[in-house]
Amino acid sequence: MKKIIIVMLTALALLTGCQSNDKKASETKHPAAEQEKVVKTVSASTFPYPNLLALEAQSYSLLVINATDEQAPIEQNQHITEHVKSILSLPTAEMVQKAYPKLELNNDTSYILFDQNGIVHQSTNI
Repeated sequence: MKKIIIVMLTALALLTGCQSNDKKASETKHPAAEQEKVVKTVSASTFPYPNLLALEAQSYSLLVINATDEQAPIEQNQHITEHVKSILSLPTAEMVQKAYPKLELNNDTSYILFDQNGIVHQSTNI
């Protein structure tokens, strides 16, 4: 009789231990599920090339196309580098079209200015 009672108490202890572990496992799944939802909404961007966008608020990123006719490099122009934190220079418009095919360029565009959301300004004159 004592053996049966000991076996029953042991089984009961194991069952209660398993049930408490299941609750903890289900509790840890909720934050992960919520985190996945947040990641999905953040990753949905309307601009196809986020590497061209500015990283900080109230700053800009600049894409320069075939601007070799200037005397001084654009990176040394303090009026530009005051607000433009990232400058990418590519030698030809064809290279830009290959690297960024969804980017809409005018034929005469040499400078494209980006903020955190997308294109702010396109121009042939800096």
